[in-house]
Amino acid sequence: MFSPKKTLAQRAAQMVVMSGIALMSTFAFAAVDQALLEQAEALLKDGKAEAAYQLLEPQEQVGAGDLVYDNLLANAALESGRPSKATFVYERILAVEPNYVGVRADMGRAYFALGDYGRAKVEFESVLAVQNLPLDLRATVEQYSKAAEARAASKKTVVTAYAEVGFGHDSNIGSTTDQAQLNLPAFGLYLPAPPSGLKTSDAYSTLALGGEITHQLTDQWGVFGGGDFRGRAYQTYFDSGNGSLDARLGLSYSGGAWLVRAGLTGGQFWQKNDLLRNTVGGTVDWRLALAGGSQVSAGLSTTQANHVPAALTKEDMKTYALNVGWLTSLGDGTTVISLTGSGGLEQSIGGRDDGDKQFWGPRAFLQKTFNDTLGAYVSAGATASRYAAVNPLYLYAREEVLYDVAMGLTWTVAKGLSIRPQLSLVKNTSNADLYSYDKVDFSINARYDF
Repeated sequence: MFSPKKTLAQRAAQMVVMSGIALMSTFAFAAVDQALLEQAEALLKDGKAEAAYQLLEPQEQVGAGDLVYDNLLANAALESGRPSKATFVYERILAVEPNYVGVRADMGRAYFALGDYGRAKVEFESVLAVQNLPLDLRATVEQYSKAAEARAASKKTVVTAYAEVGFGHDSNIGSTTDQAQLNLPAFGLYLPAPPSGLKTSDAYSTLALGGEITHQLTDQWGVFGGGDFRGRAYQTYFDSGNGSLDARLGLSYSGGAWLVRAGLTGGQFWQKNDLLRNTVGGTVDWRLALAGGSQVSAGLSTTQANHVPAALTKEDMKTYALNVGWLTSLGDGTTVISLTGSGGLEQSIGGRDDGDKQFWGPRAFLQKTFNDTLGAYVSAGATASRYAAVNPLYLYAREEVLYDVAMGLTWTVAKGLSIRPQLSLVKNTSNADLYSYDKVDFSINARYDF
């Protein structure tokens, strides 16, 4: 009977040597010193993968892109228990040599080690489709393919969950103006009151819980369901505390390189323990994986929000939104960049004074992983809005732009446990002073992924 762990240990050195020899016979040593590469290969043959990885990894900046170096680094990463790193480097090799059989087999082993048995099986089957494979390699890959198929069949249902707690300080908890008095043409002198009318700061604590269950019905079709709770409590202004509960349920379809998810959404929002708003809607999301680690995406959504207190029913609305995006990884995959554009219509169905709202804007995201435990990210975006009706206080239609920037660090302190300090800056500029504001929010969050 095939034992994945046993075979992985026994066959690894053989597959590494076969891949390394084949590459070395085709490509010359380049940017990295040949003696270092030969030393790393010798360490791998002796089963000293950790030592080989520590020798090779510091040279990645100059060696990345050289097929000999990349092959040795990827195999060292895989054999030393870094399968995620290995997949990034194997992808780098396959971008140059997409038909290299040995690397395809090793990529399958990396996916197998990650528990991604579906993708592992795809890689193994692509290897087995090659004619005149060495018999020993074919036998090994056939065993892995059968094991991946069995594991995938037994792992049709996947459950993920998380819990997050945090604390922070918000310079403007009501997202309101900092002007103590305003002259409104249709109202006269207006004196905003804190905290909901005038800029007010406060410390806060947060709690977030959530999870999702996915189940594969067939190789292509699946179902999913999940939910999230988020709550925020302020230290001084208790009445501004709020919470939300959101749920989703839907179907997914995988067409190989692309994936579609469509479903229904619903949620509730509370403030000061009073239910303020119910929401219900639907979403369709599409993603397509491209060569070289890039991905394009598109999504459609519609959401209807109905307010519970009679005084707020004028704010009832229905939102239609479209977004398109592009994501890619750079270098060895430790840097990820994504660009997104979105737009839509917020339709007033309750008779809101400002009427319907059109909105649109871009967003950029950059994430950098420095090592196995530390990463950083920056997100920046802008959303322009234009209202259809004349504002009754200012006697003209509102136009505004919301700018936001967030930056933070992610420190993994143990398996599944991470600490994230984050700084967020928000500024809303409006032709109506009452709706112009800015805020600074700093928080530290601890998250555990199950």
